[in-house]
Amino acid sequence: MNFLFPAALFLGLLAPVIVALYLRRPRRSEMEVSTLMFWQKVLERQPNRQFLGRLRNPLSLLLQLLIFLLLLLALARPEPARPRGGRSTVIVLDARARMQAENGEVFRAAVHAAQSLVALAGPGNAIAVLSNEGSSQIVSPFSTDGKDLRGRLEALAPSDGGGDLDDTLALARRLLAGKSGEKRLVVISDRPGPEAADIEEILVGQPGDNAAILAFAQRALPASPQSAVVFARLGNFSAASRDLELELSLDGRPFDLRKFRVASGSEADFSTVVPGEMLRSGRGFLTARLVSPDRLAADDTARLALPTGQNLRVLLVTEGNPFLEGALKADPALTREILQPSAWRSGMGKDFAAVIFDQWVPADTASETGAFFFFGRSPFDAEGEKRPVLQVELSEPQSPLFWNVDVAAFRLGMAAKFDVPEGWRVSRPLENAGEPLVLALEKPDGTRVVATAFDTSSTNFPLRAGFPLFISNVVHWLAGRSPAGENGMSAGQTYVPAEAEKISLHPQLEKETAKLAGEAPSLTEAPLRLKQNGFYEVRSARAARWIAVNTASREESDLRTAQANRSTLFLHRGWISLHLWQWLALAGLALILIEWRLHHRRVTE
Repeated sequence: MNFLFPAALFLGLLAPVIVALYLRRPRRSEMEVSTLMFWQKVLERQPNRQFLGRLRNPLSLLLQLLIFLLLLLALARPEPARPRGGRSTVIVLDARARMQAENGEVFRAAVHAAQSLVALAGPGNAIAVLSNEGSSQIVSPFSTDGKDLRGRLEALAPSDGGGDLDDTLALARRLLAGKSGEKRLVVISDRPGPEAADIEEILVGQPGDNAAILAFAQRALPASPQSAVVFARLGNFSAASRDLELELSLDGRPFDLRKFRVASGSEADFSTVVPGEMLRSGRGFLTARLVSPDRLAADDTARLALPTGQNLRVLLVTEGNPFLEGALKADPALTREILQPSAWRSGMGKDFAAVIFDQWVPADTASETGAFFFFGRSPFDAEGEKRPVLQVELSEPQSPLFWNVDVAAFRLGMAAKFDVPEGWRVSRPLENAGEPLVLALEKPDGTRVVATAFDTSSTNFPLRAGFPLFISNVVHWLAGRSPAGENGMSAGQTYVPAEAEKISLHPQLEKETAKLAGEAPSLTEAPLRLKQNGFYEVRSARAARWIAVNTASREESDLRTAQANRSTLFLHRGWISLHLWQWLALAGLALILIEWRLHHRRVTE
């Protein structure tokens, strides 16, 4: 046992004063009475009125001394003896989406349990707090300041992200590995985690029924890229079948409502087409919402940022190429203009979203401004004859240039060799035996260029259905637009902006789509952890786009796995958080009340 303020024990010298005051004979006052007979009988029954006679009933004195002793020990602040090196505790607080259940009551219970633990912080007991919001976060390093730890916990809020605790637990173990003495790892969550001998679990949840939107995706129609096919998947994590109503809204205006009967533990799929006419009239903010509220609101809404299909102005510089002209005509989102190479003038590119040079290169491309697509010839062609193509390979299947394009039947006779330029961010989505057939180049200032090593005369590609899609994908990428399916992320992930790119710090919700039209959002160039669902704006030097962030996680939506354990029964009362000196002070106060009660009942004096 250690004392933080041992000097307070010197107040024990006041104990004789308490005894002397107890034994002190009270001064009697003179009073005139009619007879002394009754008073003499009373005095005979009270021998404690004589000196030391009061010790015949010492209960009152013992209570007073015990009260004094308890208060004296409380002032001295006793602390249990700590092991050598003290005690180190790491608290891992679950702040994932499902902790928002019951309007946040589950997370508040978890924070209350953590506060009960950090209240024990003090000399010899350092506590660190980590949270998992879809990724590991250090709420507080090791600290012995319980007040500061409680303040940091009060400022926490659950995120909309999912994921597991593996990385956070690994971080907690690394923090404890650098400490000596007793070590403790406490996980506070609503669901049990993997069993481990070094983990103590505090569970605060209760199992319950829930429904969720588990997936929300889009694809452009191959025959009409300006339209979008929307796909949704609903899940019923309940003990019985449920009727789920799904409402679809575009830019805050509902346009479709569907009803589904979903069996217990089952899923239901839904798809619909959003016509290009609807997209061109707004910002493309598509929202799916389950009408009936349930225990968890974060998974009842999902969002998509659809391409609006607004026309892009494209210039085709060619001597005449029906394949390129037809491919541009196939995309209603493109407004094309055709120009002879002889009519080209420097600086014309800045007036178009993209310029396509068909087997022709301007004299001074380095001084030109704009987004250029060099088809058949480019400034990057190496000197020499074209080489035969042995095998066409899609080296980057996720490339936006070849989204929804099948290259399996792509045949190519001859292709030029590229001298890959320096100072550009280079992508080589299509290759021939390690040599690039298509180059996608981007500078830090946002300038984009695409070049092909083949033309329409040396390949069967223009005869395939994927050729118009390829041309459309290239033009949209040059204009800074992302193809469908590339504008969604899961909450809890981190978005890393590219060079000269910024992302809004906070999401824009569908109810704000019109309100913020004239306001500039706060942007950052640093990596941003997407904690909340909503629409995030990404700006580059050439264009702006939107990213939709959703929860969409079975693990977060299935609340049937939630449970509580017995330790929370004590933690919720808060008594376990009291220090020893506080217990002593409470015991002293209780004895004062007992002594007062006994005195008024004439049991003590």
